[in-house]
Amino acid sequence: ILILCVEPGFGGQKFMPEMMTKVDALRKLFPKLDIEVDGGLAPSTIDAAALAGANIIVAGSAVFNSENPEETIRRLRDAIDIAAKEAAEIQVDGVSKAQ
Repeated sequence: ILILCVEPGFGGQKFMPEMMTKVDALRKLFPKLDIEVDGGLAPSTIDAAALAGANIIVAGSAVFNSENPEETIRRLRDAIDIAAKEAAEIQVDGVSKAQ
């Protein structure tokens, strides 16, 4: 499922953090669902998306406008990977170990 984190229409828009409530709600309902976020994702916003439960990201302007695209991609991937690992540690057969 795709959650758009900007108004549709053009690239380079500001990330809308209020969309993360949708990502969080979907992740809680569907722990194994692929949740993609698109719009405004960058090193400064990726943690919010990853912590909310997004596991697929689309990052255009952040990568193409970066002085070091490879490093930007690595940072974005690492944030998603770390959040996924933490989520997996919390979930055991669909039952949360955290209280």
